[in-house]
Amino acid sequence: MSSTNQIRASKRLPLRLTLAAAVAATALLTVGSPARAMVGEQYEPGTSPVTTTSYSVMSPEALAAAVKADRDYVTGMRAHHAGALSMSEEYLADPNASSPALRELAQAIVHNQKFEISLLDEVARNLDRPARVVNLGFARLAVQPAATEGLGQRDRFMKYPIPGPLAPVFSEGAQVTERDVQFAKAMTIHHQGALDMARAYQADRNGRNTFLGLLNVDIVTDQTQEIALMRRAITAYAGNADAVQVPASMVHGMEGMSHARHGAAASMQVSAADPHAGHDATATAPTARPAASAGHGAAPAPQRQGGHARHGH
Repeated sequence: MSSTNQIRASKRLPLRLTLAAAVAATALLTVGSPARAMVGEQYEPGTSPVTTTSYSVMSPEALAAAVKADRDYVTGMRAHHAGALSMSEEYLADPNASSPALRELAQAIVHNQKFEISLLDEVARNLDRPARVVNLGFARLAVQPAATEGLGQRDRFMKYPIPGPLAPVFSEGAQVTERDVQFAKAMTIHHQGALDMARAYQADRNGRNTFLGLLNVDIVTDQTQEIALMRRAITAYAGNADAVQVPASMVHGMEGMSHARHGAAASMQVSAADPHAGHDATATAPTARPAASAGHGAAPAPQRQGGHARHGH
């Protein structure tokens, strides 16, 4: 909506609105369409970095539950990502880590999930900011800072790609090792935990943060592809992959999470045929919910359209 249309629309609001409420109402008009958070965007040389804040809009009565859902998700997923970093770093430091594809994957996990942790930290910071309650006369709305957009450009983030479906999982003279299989099994278990958490947030009616919804789409898309790569590595193992044990201590960041009860404990004996047994075997993107109110709700993965819900700080 253009600024002219916003002003015209704001003039149609009840005259009893205070100036401050009118300004806030005009801001609400800007976020009237579902937001597309800049989750997947990367650094573009020559473009000035501009960070903006996205907001969640809801009734004041729904605010506490929505903020709690966001906080719980951020706390769990941040710890989970930190676990993926330490697992990958341990694997890269191991001289028995032989698979070039898995080593490349581990490097991508470290690089890309460090950036996602910074996104989660910014969501947590925004959730600590107070919400503004706007009284429109006919309705009261809570406007909660939800996330910071534009961090990819500000931080000059360039996403590391993972090896494609034709990339070799082993090199000449260096076959897939038992350590490679351990890493692939452990990280598959770990990734499935992230998929479980992402789907749980998408299914939670209190999960109203568009930015987190779109981050989930990125997480599910990336980690589904990574699971497929790790399956290939397990299958390429010359020995009996089912006999390769994965100690629970090799799967980091699952402690205290809602899916941990069927993650680290139940899935240590994953097989080559089904390396994430003990979880939901399907690895599809989370189903998008219709927005419960303007400016929030997860958008479908293939339809990232314009209409950002974003404002300056």
